[in-house]
Amino acid sequence: MAMAYNPSTRENDFQVRYVVNTTGDRWFIPYNNNKTMATQTADCNVLCGDTTDSSVCGSEYIPT
Repeated sequence: MAMAYNPSTRENDFQVRYVVNTTGDRWFIPYNNNKTMATQTADCNVLCGDTTDSSVCGSEYIPT
């Protein structure tokens, strides 16, 4: 059986926390690194995906 990446099949309590320096920073460098930081962050959110109940899976984490 072939398996593919399908974030919509994640458990609802599944969460990926991306360490960033400042609120609003991109979580990782997407292909569009020449766009605004807000656009890059939104694209990271889309790439991260949602859970089975459509909850956002990713979030930023700023270490103290």
